[in-house]
Amino acid sequence: MIYFLNEYLMGLNSGVEYTEISRIRLFNNNHVDAKIVTRDYNQELHRNMDTLGLADADVVNMFDFFQNAEHIEKPKTLKTVDLNLPKDYEIDQGADFSRVYDGDRVVGDIYFASGTFGQVSHINYYDAYGHTAKTEFYDWRGFKSMDKYFGPTGNAVAEFMFTPEGKRVYESYYMNDANGNPVNSLLKLIDYKGEDYNFDNLDELFTFFLDELNRRSGSHQTFIADRPAQTNLPMLNMVTLAHKYVSLPIVHAVNPQEPVRSAFDPSYEPVFWARIGELDGIIVMTEAQKKDLAQKLNHTQTPIYVIPGTTVLNATRNEAHVAHRSRVADCLLYVGRLSSEKRIDRLIRSLAIVSNKIPNVTLDLYGYGSPQDVDGLKKLAQDLKVDKQVNFRGFVYDLSPVYNQAELFVSASGSDAMPLAMIEAMSHGLPAVAINSNYGPSEIIKDKENGRLIEEDDVDEFLFSRAIIDLLSDPDVLEKYSEKAYEIGDRYSEENAMKSWQSVLKNQE
Repeated sequence: MIYFLNEYLMGLNSGVEYTEISRIRLFNNNHVDAKIVTRDYNQELHRNMDTLGLADADVVNMFDFFQNAEHIEKPKTLKTVDLNLPKDYEIDQGADFSRVYDGDRVVGDIYFASGTFGQVSHINYYDAYGHTAKTEFYDWRGFKSMDKYFGPTGNAVAEFMFTPEGKRVYESYYMNDANGNPVNSLLKLIDYKGEDYNFDNLDELFTFFLDELNRRSGSHQTFIADRPAQTNLPMLNMVTLAHKYVSLPIVHAVNPQEPVRSAFDPSYEPVFWARIGELDGIIVMTEAQKKDLAQKLNHTQTPIYVIPGTTVLNATRNEAHVAHRSRVADCLLYVGRLSSEKRIDRLIRSLAIVSNKIPNVTLDLYGYGSPQDVDGLKKLAQDLKVDKQVNFRGFVYDLSPVYNQAELFVSASGSDAMPLAMIEAMSHGLPAVAINSNYGPSEIIKDKENGRLIEEDDVDEFLFSRAIIDLLSDPDVLEKYSEKAYEIGDRYSEENAMKSWQSVLKNQE
């Protein structure tokens, strides 16, 4: 069994999660046993899994594991009427929540899961003074999964978790730190295999859980830490025999432009300086990063494997090509997080320059970001008088129709281990214009064949904008680039991906 270690699977995810999902689909198609492992409690995990196309067999969550809730045979949609509330309580039904009264006093609010008609998500219970004393959380599959209790200051003081049958199996207690913030002071498994276990923090519990997963599968299983800050050390602290790998979804150095001389990213430093000898290998996504990391580590005993972060599935490769002239004219596309490190502001500034030559040009932004970041980008578009041409499309799961309609993919990120969306876009025939940053773009884009690579020193967006103008102004060149872009699917095919994985998979034989 291959276990990909992560923190969560949310409604909105990053490239780390989509890399793992891509691996699961690849391995399922090629009959390799693999699971995504998540650490955090999430009452809507299985709702998110359904949306992402993942089955129960694809994911194991730590709390599901200890709650005996990895698979619910007959999940149900829990409504207010299904709750065992006192008969004297009166319910004032609302759209997003229902208010619960005991006479004139408000005793609680029943909140519904977003996008549903009355499916219970959680219940807040109030004391006589109107303070939240307790919150009951209900799993998406229709059972109470956690009680959370609050102290007089409103801080959490304890959490209790339950099996679907209502047996308490986990307790967590909080104390306030020096700044008055609640921190875990004790975590406790209750009657797990006939014994109680105490832990000082979530990392210790997670390590215990990983060892139990390993034992369940017969030991010597393969664990790949994908989320460095949350999974690297718990994996290394396992006491059972296992194959252990650290995967790098990001550039390993603090300064991406100095990957050898710059300090390690803090999330990797404890592993690479002190415990690298405990690893069976390190996984990176490009040959360039492997070369730089090998030079920086100077640790020849630990192998470094190049395994791309995404795979173009055979189903996508077999789709009919979209003629470039049938796409939406002058439509630029970006897919990814709308955060400062992705430098979306440069895309908007470039659009303003392009619009002087191509007035109908548009920029479609697909992805999510903090309200502050998004508002700042919208204001920039307004200030540059291109707000009518910049479309904030939000987060969309299935982007295939979007890739098949746009004319050009654009990225101004100054650091990217491997831009997964760029590969997806190009596999649908979209040429790309991107900054030549470490590491991915230079391995994906062949300059003046399937797109354009712009050097990092283009600080005023001139060269970036010029490349976009030139391509949008020459449909014949765009058509040629589009056909070359489709070839990316061959490079990142399932067959080539499985070859990349063989050095890791052989340990499972």
